[in-house]
Amino acid sequence: MNKTTIVWRVFPLLVLLFLICSNTQAQVVPNDDCNTATIISDPTNYCSDPDGESNIQATASAVTAPSCFPPVNNDVWYRFEAAFSSVNIFVFESIFSSMQAPSIALYTGDCPNALTEIGCASNVQPAPYQKLQVANLVQGQTYFIRIGSLTPGTFQLCMQHNNLETVITGDCPTAIVVCDKQSRAIQFVAGPGDNPNEWSDATCLNGFPGEFNSSWFTFTAATNGTLEFTLNPSNISDDLDFMVYRLPNGPGDCTGKILERCMAAGSVDPVSGCYGPTGLNTVATDLSQPPDCAPGADNFLRYMDITAGATYALSVNNFTASGNGFTIDWGGTAEFAGPAIGFTSDDADNVVCLGAPISFTDTSLVSSGFIDGWQWSFGLNATPFSDTTEGPHTIRYLNKGLKTVDLIIHTSTGCTVQTQLDILVDSCCTIEASVVLGPDCLPDTTCQQATAVVENAFGPLLYNWSSGQTDSIATMLEDGDYTLVVKDVFGCADTVSFTVDVVKISFNMPNAFTPNGDQANDQFGPIVSTVEVLQFQVWNRWGSLVFDDPENGWDGNINGIPAPSDVYVYRVQVRWPDGREEIRKGDVTLLR
Repeated sequence: MNKTTIVWRVFPLLVLLFLICSNTQAQVVPNDDCNTATIISDPTNYCSDPDGESNIQATASAVTAPSCFPPVNNDVWYRFEAAFSSVNIFVFESIFSSMQAPSIALYTGDCPNALTEIGCASNVQPAPYQKLQVANLVQGQTYFIRIGSLTPGTFQLCMQHNNLETVITGDCPTAIVVCDKQSRAIQFVAGPGDNPNEWSDATCLNGFPGEFNSSWFTFTAATNGTLEFTLNPSNISDDLDFMVYRLPNGPGDCTGKILERCMAAGSVDPVSGCYGPTGLNTVATDLSQPPDCAPGADNFLRYMDITAGATYALSVNNFTASGNGFTIDWGGTAEFAGPAIGFTSDDADNVVCLGAPISFTDTSLVSSGFIDGWQWSFGLNATPFSDTTEGPHTIRYLNKGLKTVDLIIHTSTGCTVQTQLDILVDSCCTIEASVVLGPDCLPDTTCQQATAVVENAFGPLLYNWSSGQTDSIATMLEDGDYTLVVKDVFGCADTVSFTVDVVKISFNMPNAFTPNGDQANDQFGPIVSTVEVLQFQVWNRWGSLVFDDPENGWDGNINGIPAPSDVYVYRVQVRWPDGREEIRKGDVTLLR
């Protein structure tokens, strides 16, 4: 954008046509009620397209009207799962939108008949945007956003849910206190604040108006060192300007502020040196850059040497006036003054059994001032689920799973910092399952059966065999790999994997043999597998016993002399694997 020439041209006919088209679109509104609410999967730093949302053609919801809403029937719904304990919701009317006076309500509970309103924001007079801030959210809980307006139209929905400094301020005295050098994401900016003239001392502006969409940050140096930072616009073509001031009277008092760095350069030309990111670095040498992109300008100013104990302010303005935000990546060697936040549990591995107590203790330290506020959130289904005192706090959980415990502290110096700790709530199940295999399909089995043995469980039990059976005994199991899952009444489960390797059980007697020395069918006897032979005897047709040996087969000889071809009688006694004994009698033909 050329800052020396700002020309606004409005084509009335085109604007009128746009208004007519944008307000007469007849379409079904998919999120017209809470049971069809649009899901915001990542609410941490969310913004829809500038005209991406609409309540045109929306109808009245079945849920009772919010406490602060005007009597309108055009509300739309959104829902998200909380990851942090506070949220800021913004609604901006789109350019040329017919929407007037947007309103926001936030609910918890079940749609549609068990919703509880926990926040509401509405304007009595028409305004182009609305914001709602709500604290004490429970991580993991689902929340519903309801948006209405005096007249329907298109709008942009934005949320900030990833840090504590979520209410962007456009004024120096109420600047966000920065207490560490973690990167910060500002999703959007809106307006110049209550005082739009705070840049009147910015010499690099050359007479241009200062703040359009500004945000202010303040920090106190904890150590001597250098200050660097990079501002990355969310929309790469946006022109970000910034000022760095020293505040001799400390945070919150901007009287007598001293300008240290002044950046007004910018360009929409991607090949210029003033396009996109801006900030302080070790390469630049100038302390100020005027509007546009003068020869030698590179969108960066020289780093600063800052002094421990001194307070500074950074003010960022989106000159493009798009409303888009930016990220701040802090650098340099100096550290910012702020508390060292932390807390511990009395369980070393942060695992607690369902229903058992666990205690949390604040271990935060401050180098200046004191902690004057605590906000605990102990996670979904915690009893209690929140507290606003230092503690220690003893908590019990009503269901198992991963719980996120969140602590926010506020200090007397204006710092607000946050930290989290994950706690695993386990049922502490001690259920143990095993499997005993045994023969099945007797007497000539080709399969096995598996019997479940379960200890330390509370019935009734549920059995789920990979074979599809659901009793405590699985039958007719052939060779292969199997699993068993056993679950008790409390949901405790154990899984057993096992392999069936069927040992074939068989007992057969041939009806003929040929003992001629050709190594084929030269002997006669019981053919068994996993069956014990107790007795085996053979007689000739005259009743003489010619063979008696349970461990070997008959080779067709009698006292070393080959027996003649004939029909012989046998008797065999065996014992099966299950202990049963059987006697089998028959005849066999000897052939020579």
